[in-house]
Amino acid sequence: YIPGGKARYPSTIVMCAIPAKVAGVKQIVAITPPMKNGKVDPLTLVAGDICGVDEFYKVGGAYGIAALAYGTKTIKRVDKIVGPGGVYASVAKSVVSKDVSIDMIAGPTELLVYADEKSNPRYIALDLISQAEHSEDTLCGVVTKSKMVATKISEELNRIIKEDEIPRREFVEKSINDNGFIALCENNEEITEFINEFAPEHLEIFASNDKKIIKEIYNAGLILIGEYTPSSVSDYCLGSNHVLPTYRFAKSRSALSVLDFIKLVNVIEMKKDALNKISPIIKEITSTEGLFNHYEAVNGRLK
Repeated sequence: YIPGGKARYPSTIVMCAIPAKVAGVKQIVAITPPMKNGKVDPLTLVAGDICGVDEFYKVGGAYGIAALAYGTKTIKRVDKIVGPGGVYASVAKSVVSKDVSIDMIAGPTELLVYADEKSNPRYIALDLISQAEHSEDTLCGVVTKSKMVATKISEELNRIIKEDEIPRREFVEKSINDNGFIALCENNEEITEFINEFAPEHLEIFASNDKKIIKEIYNAGLILIGEYTPSSVSDYCLGSNHVLPTYRFAKSRSALSVLDFIKLVNVIEMKKDALNKISPIIKEITSTEGLFNHYEAVNGRLK
């Protein structure tokens, strides 16, 4: 699934198709919603061609996810759906996951910034804006133990939005006003607890003791350290995948990778003497569980 409509995402084709190709997936189908002119973004189509996408359909949202999951006269049912999306696409993926495999709930975008007293408020404000421009429902916030830092970041963010002629201002302003936040904590322990519970898609750390902090963080889709590692760059060319878990799914899984397109199939063969050797163990376990016919399937071969 390649998002579209409000922006163009040829980079998402790369993030989804390349791991699939490396894993040996034989047939890759891509869908994306059309632009306002009713056409598919040509850059996205070209990226799909370069990355080896076999079929491309102009459809998006929940109905696009349904088409992939159950098939139509035009689109064949697929074995797995991957890719980020807005609220409707993400909820649709969750609904169809009982019938078709999915990667994760990936979207809308999340960014959490950990800022200490020496953080650069402008850098942080720019990063919040860069993720807020995705759509009105992005979730961008800051966690800090310094009221002064919180005030400076808030002031700088408001100044840029109101005074600078920033592109996609309507998305940024609505996202920040509706969903943006600054969380104040009393100490570093509270901050790491907050981060691990929030389990953000992107986590930026602006702190002098960043290496120590990351040892206590277990739940984040991607951790970006230092003032010269903005989350926006990770969307394109840091080597990490930008399809990342949202809605606290970073508690249980990682970014999209080759592993999402690989499965393990166990193959076992036993000889009679080996079966005879473990027969007493099987008898004890099956009798404990009350599944006596399990043991008879073993014992019947040994008589």
